[in-house]
Amino acid sequence: MSRTSRSLVTMPNQAKKGDIIDIKVIVQHDMESGFRRDEQGGIIPRDILRSFLCTYNGTEIFRADLHPGTGANPMIVFSTIATESGTLEFTWAGDNDYLAKTTSQLTVT
Repeated sequence: MSRTSRSLVTMPNQAKKGDIIDIKVIVQHDMESGFRRDEQGGIIPRDILRSFLCTYNGTEIFRADLHPGTGANPMIVFSTIATESGTLEFTWAGDNDYLAKTTSQLTVT
């Protein structure tokens, strides 16, 4: 069964052509490593995010592979150049069919 959760993107909605824009994305996720134990001593199963992908009008502009050492609710910050108006799509994927997607619009003048 797939799970989804809330993600948040912070970026400008307008930029001039050629401007460098900063993008911050965060997703709500526990990032359980599989090494911790619960109150009864049983191992809590691993449940981590594996990857993050950002596309700009369908072209990949940023990708990150995530590992068990990544903290809960991971935030990724990166930059890109505003080349044309369009859609940025942000996709998080992980264990247990986890998937979170969101989009933001950028208007370039």
